[in-house]
Amino acid sequence: MLTNTWNNAVRSAITIILGVSGLAIAPNVRANTANFSEQNTAGTSQVNNPVAVQLNDTIQEFLTSKLYSHQWQSQQAVTLHFQNIPLLTFVGNDQGEINARAREFASRLDQLHQQQADANKIAVRWDSQRAEHLIQYDQEDLIALNDGTILPDSTTNAQNDALQATNRLRRLLGNAEPITSIIDQPEQVIASGAGVKGSTGRVIRGIASWYGPGFHGRRTANGERFNQNALTAAHRSLPFGTRVKVTNVSNGRSVVVRINDRGPFTGGRVIDLAAGAAQAIGLKSRGVGPVTIQVLGR
Repeated sequence: MLTNTWNNAVRSAITIILGVSGLAIAPNVRANTANFSEQNTAGTSQVNNPVAVQLNDTIQEFLTSKLYSHQWQSQQAVTLHFQNIPLLTFVGNDQGEINARAREFASRLDQLHQQQADANKIAVRWDSQRAEHLIQYDQEDLIALNDGTILPDSTTNAQNDALQATNRLRRLLGNAEPITSIIDQPEQVIASGAGVKGSTGRVIRGIASWYGPGFHGRRTANGERFNQNALTAAHRSLPFGTRVKVTNVSNGRSVVVRINDRGPFTGGRVIDLAAGAAQAIGLKSRGVGPVTIQVLGR
C-alpha cells in the first residue's frame, strides 16, 4: 500500500514538472540563466549542431543565445537574445529563411564566445555599395543591418541603431568600451529631415530610395495623384511644394524634385524618389544609394 502511494506521488510530481517545463515563454521575456550543461543533458555538440536545444516551437537555445519566434508588424520575426539581452531581430515573410539567418548568427556568437574573442575587435562599418551597416569582428563581416535585420528597440535612425547593436555586442561579449563612430560612414550635416522645415540652402546627406509600381495613380499625402514618372519625392517633414536638388554621390548626377508625399519610413533613408527622378540620377537600378539633398525652397 505504501509503495503504491509513493509511486503515485512520484508520478504526479513528474507530471507537474513536465507540464511546467513545456510552457511557452513570451518573446519579450528574458531567457533564463541556467547553464548550457544543465539543460543539454543529451550531450548535443555545440559546434556541429547549430541548434543546441529546441525547447518548443517558439524557443531555440544555443550556448550563449536564445531565439524567440514571434510576430512583428504583421511579419514573421525571430529575436535573438545574447547573454539574456535582446540583440537583433530578424524579420521577413519566410519563417524558414528567418530561422536560418538567426541560427547562423547564433552559431557564430557561440564560436566567438568559445574562442574567448576580444570584444575590442568588434566594430561597425558603412558599406556604400550595399547601402547598409555591417557589424564586424577583426574586419570580418558578422552580420548586415538592413530591413530584414534590425535592432529590437529600433530608434528608426540606422546610424544610431548600428552603434547601439555594436556596443551591446561589445559589452556582452567582453565588456569592451563603447565606440562612437562608424567606419566609412559619410558625414551627415543633417541625419534626417528634422529641423530643416523651410530651411532654404540647407544640405541633408543620407540614403535615398525610390517608389513607383503599385503606387502609380494613388493619392499622395498632399492629395494629388502620384505619377511615378514625374520628378517628385516623399520626405518626412519638408513642406509640400518644397523643391530640393538631389545629387547621387556615387556618380555626381543631380535632379530637382518637388515634395508631394510623406516618407520614407524605413530607418536610415531620408528621401523616397519617384521612379522617374531615380532614373534621372542613375539610382533606379540599385534601389538605394547615398545622396545629398539641397533645399531650394518653394
